[in-house]
Amino acid sequence: MKKKLYSILELLGLKQKFEDKTLSNEEFQSIVAEYQKKYKTTLQDDIAAEQQEETNQRMLRQIYDAVAAIGQESTSEEGEQTLQSNVSMEGVIAAINNLGSRFEKMASTPAEDIPAATSTGVKLAINGPGNTPQYLFGIENPMFDMKQRWNIIAANPRAARSMNDPDDETQKAFYKAVSDYGRSLQHRFAYLQQNAMLNAKLLETGEFSNNYDGVEGAGLGDQYVIRRQDALIARVLKKRDLTQYFPVRYGVQDRDLLFNTFFGEISQAYQKGEIYKGDMKIENEMGYVDDAMIKIQFGPMKELERMYIAYLNRDGSDPIKWSMIEYCLLNELETAQVEQNKRRVRGIYVKPETGVAGSYLNAGTGIIYTLLRYYHEHSLKLHDDEGYMGYTSSTMLAAVQEFISDVTSSLSEDMDLTNHVLYLNARHKTWWINNIRTTYHLDQDFTGTESLINRVPDTDIRIIWLPYLGSLPLMLLDVPGNLQFIEYIPGEMLAVKVEEQMEMVRGWSTWKEGCGAAFTGRKFATKALMDDNNYEWQQIFMNKPAVKLAADATKPDAADGFWFISVANAAATAITDIDHAKAGVAYVIETGSTTNKSTIAKSGKFANLTAAWTPTAVGDYIMVILDSEGKFRELERCVGGTRSINKLVQPNVIGGR
Repeated sequence: MKKKLYSILELLGLKQKFEDKTLSNEEFQSIVAEYQKKYKTTLQDDIAAEQQEETNQRMLRQIYDAVAAIGQESTSEEGEQTLQSNVSMEGVIAAINNLGSRFEKMASTPAEDIPAATSTGVKLAINGPGNTPQYLFGIENPMFDMKQRWNIIAANPRAARSMNDPDDETQKAFYKAVSDYGRSLQHRFAYLQQNAMLNAKLLETGEFSNNYDGVEGAGLGDQYVIRRQDALIARVLKKRDLTQYFPVRYGVQDRDLLFNTFFGEISQAYQKGEIYKGDMKIENEMGYVDDAMIKIQFGPMKELERMYIAYLNRDGSDPIKWSMIEYCLLNELETAQVEQNKRRVRGIYVKPETGVAGSYLNAGTGIIYTLLRYYHEHSLKLHDDEGYMGYTSSTMLAAVQEFISDVTSSLSEDMDLTNHVLYLNARHKTWWINNIRTTYHLDQDFTGTESLINRVPDTDIRIIWLPYLGSLPLMLLDVPGNLQFIEYIPGEMLAVKVEEQMEMVRGWSTWKEGCGAAFTGRKFATKALMDDNNYEWQQIFMNKPAVKLAADATKPDAADGFWFISVANAAATAITDIDHAKAGVAYVIETGSTTNKSTIAKSGKFANLTAAWTPTAVGDYIMVILDSEGKFRELERCVGGTRSINKLVQPNVIGGR
């Protein structure tokens, strides 16, 4: 055992620290792990076995000495027999009895049979076995090589004081290392996704990296890199909370055609002959992706070092000590992931103005505007009763119950809501709780999945509280998994590249993202035909979260929402602005009445429209968004029931090409 142990100490470069009795707990754990990996047994078991062997040997020696002494007995001058040894007869008997009982115990309790396969896994401490002169955190991998300036600073932040500013070669090496690690991070993410291992909690604990699955032949240093990559991905996934409600579909490079099949009646009473009945009609939904990117520019490398050193010097800053490479990527990706979460709910893709940085909300299209597109394509009929188009803190419960009642009443006789869940705005959860307490006179903590905080009263419909909806009074009934986020390559956003341009640093990555439903319902050429269908075959049910304008209003207020419906005016009315409009948000103005209808001229804040907007029928609309100069760009419009898309601004949207 001692020879084995010293072999491991020499391998890990810890022999001197062992002899000096200065090993840290993490260093000791690395010794235990490497011992088990190499010898297929634990250090603790070998120590126990050796101690037992030494005990047995002592007892055997004692017995041998006693027996030998018995054979050499002689007669004293008094004629008495004595032992020519210091061992008493009582000691011999006790030793023999003790040895016999030990053998009996060992025979009745055999050693545990541990299969070789179970001893190949290695429990890796996230921070490595400890810094060594050769490697940061003791991780034997080029990324943690202590020949690199950034790893020296990570091990000892004060060392930067005695260093010159980083030279060109050092900076180029660092940026290349970041880019290489970004690509490696993307590959690890893709592997985890393909094997259904994207679970933040399990990744954090090392569930998927304390073995060698997917990295056969990797050394322990490489295994530590995998362990830390999983921890970094877990941090990002914690921000990626929307995927617990809506799955991600990968492999879509442009558009994804989703087929829906509708069968007519096929059953009938038997009669002989070729009497056929029924048909099958195939219609499709289409999801698509747009190109998104990160492009950031920040100070030179010495500024990066200063920020990183400040991070290291914070007391209790992080249980994981990230290297400078990991630190840069983690902070960038956490921010990008939060932005993507918000975009996946409220985003709409808008082609950027040339040379102008656009809003993060316009890098892809999310759930709200995807559902709006289905409505404008006449495949999603909304429930638009004014009683639940919106609600207040005191009317939320009544509005939701009325909506559920109307949806249930509108179902055809062959449909039910058994598998549907209701998505509500998480910001309004406290309103819901207060309404429940007031209405049902309940005073409880509402714990448990079956409590009324997670279920619509008097129904079996489960509630999912959806974040990032702002103040939108959305009510959405759907089967989980129907609405999906769409991407091309798993982890594509994580593959960040970095380079220097003069004294500045640039980082970037590109990816594709979008949103779509596998099943909405039948498509119709006109809204009138969709209305006549009266929800038959429809899968998704949603209220119309719109705001009715006051009569003669000329400036809708964006503080009230993003979707406005005009009413009958006393006189012809021209809309001239949208007050408090925000960058990144697309606003819809819809005609609710043709009596002195509201119109928009191609002038002032609307000077960049493709043409003046003059609706001719109820349901006509125009959708606009702010540009960098504070004017509105046109996304699409509908006049006389005919929808047209501004292809220069929305080149990829279905119907735009």
